[in-house]
Amino acid sequence: MDCSDTKKYSSHTIYPHKTGGYIQPVSSEKSDELKRLDRRSVNGNKRAKGIFSDRSWDRWLKQYYNPPPKKPKYVPKPVTNIYIPYREVIRTIVEKYDKSGYDAACQLTQSLYSNDRISLINKSKIMNELASLQMMTTKQRRWMKKL
Repeated sequence: MDCSDTKKYSSHTIYPHKTGGYIQPVSSEKSDELKRLDRRSVNGNKRAKGIFSDRSWDRWLKQYYNPPPKKPKYVPKPVTNIYIPYREVIRTIVEKYDKSGYDAACQLTQSLYSNDRISLINKSKIMNELASLQMMTTKQRRWMKKL
């Protein structure tokens, strides 16, 4: 009886995309190799992870019952800014406005705020005061100085 000399082959599923795969004939040795490499393999021979893999249950229990001391939480020191009094600042800003103009007074206000010499609320009040001074006529400004 004459037998075929064709080698036995196996099939392997190829997944080119998540939408589906197709079956490709390969040799039995190659099939075993591909199954070993394939992430979607049907074999259930996955390695254990965590406590069960290195059999460290005793070590885990020891750490659970005797935990390491907690680190103290960092609490930053409160920042205390010493600001220049509002009346003093407004006097210097108005003097700067009279000598150098609106832009120079605004720059001085910004530099005082940047150097933490005045608060944001005082800065906004001063800027509003400068804007109102800028909108006045010269006669109105002279009249305001008398007050």
